[in-house]
Amino acid sequence: MKRIIKALPFVALAACLAEEPQVPEGAIVTERFRDQSAQIASQTDVTPDRMAGDWVIRQRFAGQPGPSHEISISTLPQGALQMNVVSFRCADGVCADVESLVLLEAAGPGRWKPAGDQTVLFDGEIWVMWMDFDTRTVAIGIPTGEFGWIMDKNPTGGGDRITAARDIMDWFGYDVSRLQEVRR
Repeated sequence: MKRIIKALPFVALAACLAEEPQVPEGAIVTERFRDQSAQIASQTDVTPDRMAGDWVIRQRFAGQPGPSHEISISTLPQGALQMNVVSFRCADGVCADVESLVLLEAAGPGRWKPAGDQTVLFDGEIWVMWMDFDTRTVAIGIPTGEFGWIMDKNPTGGGDRITAARDIMDWFGYDVSRLQEVRR
C-alpha cells in the first residue's frame, strides 16, 4: 500500500505532461532557452490565490524583456490574474520606470494566457512548473521556451528553494546554465 501512495504524485505529474509544444500562429519567435523535445508539465494545485501577491524575480534568462525585478499579481473573477509589471525603459536618452498591467485568463491547472490582444512579455501560456508547498518560490515559463523566471516572495534567502526551482526547470529541458541572478 505504501508503494502505491508514494507513486501517486508521479502518476499525477505524468498525467499533466504535454505533447510537443507548438508556436502559436503569428507569434514572434525569439531565442529559446528550452529543449522542446523534453517533456514539460504544470503544477495542477497552483491556484490564482497562491499566485497572488508581491513577487521578486530572482533569476531569469539574459536578454528577456520584462520588469526590473518585482511584479505584483492580483486575482480576478473566473480564475484570471492581473500582473502589475514595472519595467525600467529608456527612450531618446530618458530612462524611467514604466508601469503596465498584464491580464491573464485561466488556461488550465497552473496555467494562464494573455487575455485578448495585448502586448505582453511573452507569447503563449505561462505554466507554473513548480511552486513550493508554502507558496514562497515559483518557477514559471512557457512550453516553447522563450521565457522563464524563478520568483520568490523575498529578495534574498531560500537558496534550497531556488535550487529546487532550477532543478525542475532543468528537468523540463531549460538550459539553467543561462539563468542569471536579477540585480536590484
